[in-house]
Amino acid sequence: MLEAGHQVSIYSLDPNVTTPVILRGGQLTIYIGHFRPRPRERCFDLFKQEGKELARFIDQDQPDMVHAHWGYEFALGALMSGYPHLITLHDDPWLILRYVPDAYRVARLLLKLKVLRQGKNFTAVSPYLADALKSATRQPVVIPNAVWPASGYPHTFPAGPRRRIVSMLAEWSSRKNVSSALLAFREVRQQLGPDTEYWLYGSDYGVNGPAQRWAESHGVAEGVHFAGKASHREITTLLPGFDVMLHPSREESFGMTLIEAMQAGVPVVAGAKSGAVPWVLDHGKRGVLTNINSPAAIATSLCDLLTHPKQYEQLSQQGITSVQERFSIPIVTAAYEEQYHRILGQKAPQAVSVLSL
Repeated sequence: MLEAGHQVSIYSLDPNVTTPVILRGGQLTIYIGHFRPRPRERCFDLFKQEGKELARFIDQDQPDMVHAHWGYEFALGALMSGYPHLITLHDDPWLILRYVPDAYRVARLLLKLKVLRQGKNFTAVSPYLADALKSATRQPVVIPNAVWPASGYPHTFPAGPRRRIVSMLAEWSSRKNVSSALLAFREVRQQLGPDTEYWLYGSDYGVNGPAQRWAESHGVAEGVHFAGKASHREITTLLPGFDVMLHPSREESFGMTLIEAMQAGVPVVAGAKSGAVPWVLDHGKRGVLTNINSPAAIATSLCDLLTHPKQYEQLSQQGITSVQERFSIPIVTAAYEEQYHRILGQKAPQAVSVLSL
């Protein structure tokens, strides 16, 4: 938005901030308020105090409109302010509650339902999510996430013997389904040779973490590198050095990891029924879709990709092209600007003061 010429304000919350902080620049102003550290306190009033803090910032700043992300406390603050708003939806609270059934997620669900009921203008990051959260009076416009530019290039076919497969996930869980990936990799290694490697990144995927303990107890740790947590900068630097991205998640509302791999030129293997994943991969035209619940199917898809040079190199190039055409910052910015103009009733203002939450 800054590159597009807009005056931008960012409102955020932090549990370590007890007194409001305001940072001012030429086109950018950042407001940081207090986020209560105890989940019980936040749940008791459904994040009302956080919403009021954000609404105070908005009233002080007087933007033309407010763009709130995620649809929880930030969207609540936008609604409480009374300013024209756009709310971008990133997840389905019913699905989150199913995978993480605790009191905190119940409170988050109630807050999201309140926002969905009171809000007027919504976007969603995928058709899958838009369909899940639409109603007779609410039809979210689909605008995907944008990927920050990073290094990448069309990959030539990895003839071997060393081949490097990578997965980058948030946590060890049934939803992320890495157990199926580990079982599949054992078969892939048997077929392609012992120099084939599987690298796992994420907070639960380090040495002696849940993933390694499970892999060792099931006899599938050979050839697996438990790399653990890495910064986003490190990830984007490392990605082009891998041959295939395996994304075994059973559900994604979008899947940033997928487009980061595609931008790097790394072909992707992911779930044919994993929420938004088929849409991100253009229904198999920009990546390989497989039965992610079947280790045998995952292994077959990986081995097919790593033994067919033409398909591999086509997917590498097509992934890069897809990111440029669908998920680049200019493309996504233009889509949001169109919504801003619609909401504000303006055809093409030179600058809009936008608040991103």
